[in-house]
This record gives sequence, structure tokens and C-alpha cells, in this order.
Amino acid sequence: MNWTASAIALTVGAALCSSHAFALTQQQINQLGDTVDLSYHVLDNTQDEWRTFRGKITLNNTGQTELPASGWSIWFSHIRQIPTVYSNQFTISHINGDIFKLSPTSAFKGLAVGQSLDIVFDGSDWAVAKTDVMPNWYFASEHQGVQVTALIKSTSNSVAGSVPVKPDEELPFVADFTSAKQWKRYDSASLTDHYDPFTPAQRFERNAELTALVNPVGIVPAPTELVLGEGQVSLDDSWSVVYDAGYEVEAEYLAKQLGLNAVPWSPQTAKTIKVGWGQVLQDHKLRWREAYQLNVNAAQNHIQIHAVDAAGAFYAAQSLLQLVDNRIVPAVKISDAPRFDYRGFSIDTSRNFRSKDNILSLLDQMARFKLNTLHLRLADDEGWRIEIAALPELTDIGAKRCHDPDERTCLMPFLGAGPEGTPESDGFYTAADYREILAYAKARNITVIPEIDMPGHAHAAIKAMEARYHRLMAENKPAEAAEFLLSDPQDTTQYLSVQMFTDNAINVCLESSFNFADVVVKELVALHDGIQPLKTFHFGGDEIAGAWKNSPACADFFASNDKGITNADQLSQYFVERISAITAGYGLNLGGWEDGLMHGEVYPRSAMVNAEVTGNAWQNIWEWGVADRAYKLANNGFNVILNHATHLYFDHPYEPDPAERGYYWAPRFIDTRKTFGYMPDDVYANADFTRAGVAISKAEVLASASDDAKKLVHPENVVGIQSSLWAETVRTESQYEGMVFPRLIAMAERAWHEAGWEADDRAGKAADVTYRDQDYNRFANLLGQRLFPMLEQDGIAFNLPVPGAKLEQGVLLANSPFPGLAIQYSTDQGASWQAYSSQNPPSVTGRVWLRTVSGERSSRIAKLH
Repeated sequence: MNWTASAIALTVGAALCSSHAFALTQQQINQLGDTVDLSYHVLDNTQDEWRTFRGKITLNNTGQTELPASGWSIWFSHIRQIPTVYSNQFTISHINGDIFKLSPTSAFKGLAVGQSLDIVFDGSDWAVAKTDVMPNWYFASEHQGVQVTALIKSTSNSVAGSVPVKPDEELPFVADFTSAKQWKRYDSASLTDHYDPFTPAQRFERNAELTALVNPVGIVPAPTELVLGEGQVSLDDSWSVVYDAGYEVEAEYLAKQLGLNAVPWSPQTAKTIKVGWGQVLQDHKLRWREAYQLNVNAAQNHIQIHAVDAAGAFYAAQSLLQLVDNRIVPAVKISDAPRFDYRGFSIDTSRNFRSKDNILSLLDQMARFKLNTLHLRLADDEGWRIEIAALPELTDIGAKRCHDPDERTCLMPFLGAGPEGTPESDGFYTAADYREILAYAKARNITVIPEIDMPGHAHAAIKAMEARYHRLMAENKPAEAAEFLLSDPQDTTQYLSVQMFTDNAINVCLESSFNFADVVVKELVALHDGIQPLKTFHFGGDEIAGAWKNSPACADFFASNDKGITNADQLSQYFVERISAITAGYGLNLGGWEDGLMHGEVYPRSAMVNAEVTGNAWQNIWEWGVADRAYKLANNGFNVILNHATHLYFDHPYEPDPAERGYYWAPRFIDTRKTFGYMPDDVYANADFTRAGVAISKAEVLASASDDAKKLVHPENVVGIQSSLWAETVRTESQYEGMVFPRLIAMAERAWHEAGWEADDRAGKAADVTYRDQDYNRFANLLGQRLFPMLEQDGIAFNLPVPGAKLEQGVLLANSPFPGLAIQYSTDQGASWQAYSSQNPPSVTGRVWLRTVSGERSSRIAKLH
């Protein structure tokens, strides 16, 4: 193709709906939405070394009338900037965040019936996956002063608010990626993207050392000590659960799960599951937190649980429940205690909302795998998700999306929400919802940590408080209006956040910003009161991008403060210290993301007055020289939670394939095996590949680490591990469960259990590879044969991996990363499917399709030619 047409540069700024010569009515706009088909093509991600990709938007008029020359625009979400449009007929303007507007120019003369046209553009960075493209593009016009909109139906296949699970079904208007230029990020003399989609044969080889175990017995996460005995016990209705004083709740929970009765302890010994207190000795040391012993005695027909505390008894119950198969329990002796006190998962409810029922279901699964902390991100640029009674605009405006360029009634429809929002983009937790979540979590030994991200990532809060300001000013209440204002209306600072917002940083020079923080913290404390007292407030603090430099309010603050603050670079630390004082005033500890606790150098721990301050260390892209941040924080007196993006960020795809869901900004992909292999005791030992797929060693990463962070001087400050799901591309419940499970289970394994191979692996011993492979084989078999059926029964739409396959002399050989997971094959391109058996592999000819299945669900198809 010849792209010699004149380029029209991107117009950056608040290019809102302008009046048109021929404004369209609602009926006319609706007709356009029904009859103008729109398709999106990624043409070339490797065209140069300037981090741009080439794409194409195609408009096809399938209706009975011409697409008019003016009077309309198309609004859409796009996660990349669009610096160049190769057409003189259209402009594409950045509005805010990921919202863009495509508008016809005077050179556009309309699109006749049956005709189509291409709009070629350059986008920043790359787009190497279908889910980079957001759904629900829409037409907009201004008719008689009123905004009218219509969804472009070809960009959305939503049915009753739900979206199909598979990306290739979800985004039908996005063209397939069929060449390396589409799925590689760069390909030049200086930098090559080494990733290609896996072939069936490559998947087969990756799974080759896995072998199916016969009736595996085990628990995930693995206990410290497990010894199989002789025989088994059979639970029937004559059994009961008995308990010591103080263990009634845990006993009743276990009894309910098993369909038995729970009664206080009596001297009987047979056919009882005894839940009570007892010391737990491991490695000749007494364990005092969350530890337990479980003894299933087949000879005496008795099961005994000794626990050091209620949490230990609860985890013993979870281990027992995993061992039960059709009410049969093998004889076993277990002694167990956790590796880390903090074993967490953080979920982003802001980008796309997770309902209360979603969260309750998640808590059940977290409890099953002995995770004890839910980090609930309740506010971000794209949404505010918790009711704050004193500030109703936070949810009235901040919890819903629609087409409102002024954002006085809702936020703009970020992340493909469309002109009227979706069930996934809208919603919040009422006070009653949140308290129900807290009670449910407490019953499962899970602590809830709320996060309100600030001062960055705060677009939703800022716009909500601006709406409040305008409402109260209209009521002639200026003092009340300014009380919680988060933005300086005279601020002319130009910045662009990572997510392309121009106005997402709370102005920390305004005292009203701290009034706001105080009210929010106070109400969260009240919501927790009487159920699960709030212990830690997480303020986020991440990704602040150049704000406040031209703010008159800040200029006044620089001239008058007594803190010695003279420029915007000092304001982040000032904000953290103020938030520290506010939260400490309520007796709270403080949590933040790593970059909220440092600006180049780590902020002084002594400047924060909370008893504990904890940082989530997340940004460890190996070649960027930032992998030392966890040790920097720990060595400077902060508690640290390892939350590393290369292994523990579940917004990344399972495979380097354009049909897989997720972003790929840290590693190119994270499969369950990679998360399983994470080694928390030596961060640098986890170095494996750069983002381009080039091998990188621990020594190379250490060479770029700061001298004060090459070693962990205070290992006692690393208090735990956490994984995270960021939800930009995750809309439905099934999508979210597929991104989380089974990777969350692998993370739980590392948080609870220290594998013997980890020490060898960190030391670089060759023998560790076999040891680790054997351990993963155990884990993978337990998932495939024991745990996946449990998840399926619970209605959890865990990810189904694409199987591996190859042909040897006409015989079909197939496997999966989880032995025991069912595989099907088809020789008629999906018209019919047959069960695959590795014991009796079939002979086939021609094209073969394969998939893994569980219940009524199936994976993407592997095509073997």
C-alpha cells in the first residue's frame, strides 16, 4: 500500500462535541449505528524503531442511505495515542484517558450506500493482541443542544449485558492477526521481538515432561509435612464434628461442608472429627500462628485437628476438605504452618466492576487455598466503587459511565463502556454490601484492606468533587462547595498519565484535598467497625505524572509553607506524610505501592508516624534496572509485600498469542507454571527474560541494582506475597475468573509453602531443575485431577489451556499443562468432537482440531495441519 497522503497530526486536548452544520436526530444516529459496519485492523507493529504501529479503521455503509458528510463523530476507547492520521478527510482527537473522537473534515463528502473507506493511522507503542482493542464504539451528534448517541452495533456483540468468553468471539470487528508483523512489537537491527504464538508442537514440548499420576493424594498449597498412612476412613451420617471451647465457629464451618453435625467435645473416640487446641512443632520449633496438625486415623476411625489458633483450625479444615473424595479420606498425618504471615490478592474493581457476589465467591476460593488478605482497590481513574455517605457524588457520578463530555452526570465511557455504560462498567458497593463482604471475609480468616488510590489515579474522585462543587455553587454555598474540592481550576499544568489522563492527580496543595482524605478514611473506619476493625488503609500513591507545576494554589503553597517545600517534585513526599498523619490519627497502619513511597530515593521511614508502613513492590521489569525496589524499601525500614509484575500480575496473557486476553507490558506472558516457579527469598533469582524474549541472568540484573539494594539486609521486613488482577481488558465474571484461576493457586503455593528446590535454584545448582519439574508435576496433577473438578462444581470459570499436539506416523499425540484435564479432538473442523485418550491415541489424517474441556466449557482451539 502507498501511504503518501498528507498526514494530519493528532489534536491533543479537550476536543469536545462542537456544533455541526447538519446535526443529526436520534433516529438518524440510531440508523447509522445499525448500518455502518466498522472494523479495526492492526497492519504492522514493526514498521520502525519509534514505537509506533500502523492500523486501519474501515467504515462500510450497509444501509439504505448515505453516511452524511458532517453532523456526526465517532467516539471510542483506544489504549494507545494516535499521533498521525493518513487522510485529509478525518481527524482523530484525544479527549481524555482512553477516549478519542473521530471527526469528518470538510474534505469528506459522505459515504455512499454499499461503499467503504479506510482510515489509516499510526498508533503509539504497539497493539499485538485483540484485547488491546476496546468494544462499543458509538456515533454522537448534537441535536438542538442535546447530545444524541448510538452504539455502532458491529463493534459490540453484547447480549443481555454479557460478553462471550473467548476473545475471538468477543471482538468480531477486530481483524485476525495472521503475520509476524502484527504480533511482534519490533523487528529491527537493534531490537527483535523473539515471541511468536506457540504452535501445537511447541505446546506439546513444553508439557512433555509432565506425567499423569494415578490417584494423586495431596493438598494445595503443599503442607510442611505430609505422611500417608495405611487405609482410609469413610464419612457417613454417623460421624460428627466435635470441638473444644473457642473452636465452635471452625467446627461448624467444617461440619456444614461435610454435611455433618457439630457438637461440643465428649470423651468418645470413634467416628468423630475433633477440632481443638494443640501445640504444633516443626523443625524442633513451636509454631504460634495459623499452624495445625491433622491426623486421619483409619484404625481408630477418628480424625483429629490440633491448632494453635482459630485460623490454624480453619486451615486444617481446608486441608481435610481437599482430601475428601466421595466422603472417603485417606489415612494421613500432616503438620503445617505458613511461610508468610501475609498471603494476599488484590483485585481492581474500578476499571471494571466486580459485584458483591463475585467477591464472595472469590473469598471462598481464597480461603480454600489459605490466602488471608484481600486487597480491594475501590477507586481509580475510571471508577469509584464504595459508598461514602458524606460525599454521595462519589458514587452518583464516579460509579457509572456514559457519554457526558462535561462529566457532570457520569464519567466518560472509558475502556469500551459505550454511550450508556454496561453492567461491568457501572456499579458500587453500598455500605451494606461492603459490611457483608467484611463479615464473609472474617468468617474465612481473610482481612480486607481497602485501597483508595491517591493522589494519582484519581480522575473519578476529582470529577465527582467538581460536580459537587458546581451543585453547591448553584445553591450559593461557596464555602461548602470548596470544602472537598480536589482540583485547582486555575491549574494550567499539562501532563499525561500512563493511562493518558490529563487531570487525574489530586492537587496536594489544597487543604480541601486532605479534608477529603480524612472523611473517606473516617467512613471506612466506621464501615469496618463491629465486624473487622480496619487495621490498614492503602493509599496507592503510584504513577503520578508531572502534575501541579503550573498550579496557582501550589505557587501560593510554595511561598507560604513552613515545610521547606519549594517545588512540585517535593509534593509527593509531603502528601504521603500528610496521609500518614491522617491515618495514624485513626490508629491505622499505612500501605502504598512502591512508587508511592519513593521518588528516586526511598522516603525517610521516620517521617511517617504509623506503627507500620508497607510497600507493594511491583515494578521489576528486569532490563529497566528497577528490580531492586523491594530490597530498597525493606533495607530502609518499610514492610514489603512482593507483588512483582513479571510473575504475579494476572492482567497478562497465559501465552504470547494475539488471541489471548491481557496486556503484556511487563513480561510477554505469565502462565501458571511461571507463577509456581516464583522464588520470594531471592528476588533477583527470578530473572529470566526481557520483554523482547532475550534471556537475562541474575548477574545482569544485580549489576544494575543500587549498591544499597544488592542484598536484602532485613529479610524480616519482607512480610508476604501478593498477586494482582488489573481489569482493563476484563469485563465479565467468566473473564475475570479465567484470568485469576489457576494462577492464583500457584501463587498461594509459594506464599504458604517453601519448596525444597528453591534453595538449589537460587544457588544455580543443576539438580534443582529436575526437582522443580517433579514438584510442578505433583502440583499440576492435583489441579487437573482433584482441584479443577472442585472449581467447576463451584461454578468457577478457570482458564482452560490450549492443548499441545503433534503427529507421529499418523498417530495423534496430545497433552496439557494439567494431566487429567480432558482433551477432545475433531477431524471435521469442529462439527463433531471425540474424547482423546493418551492410553489409546487415535490414528488421524488431514486437519485436526483440539481443545481442552471442563463441563460445558472449552478452550481455544489448537489447529494441527
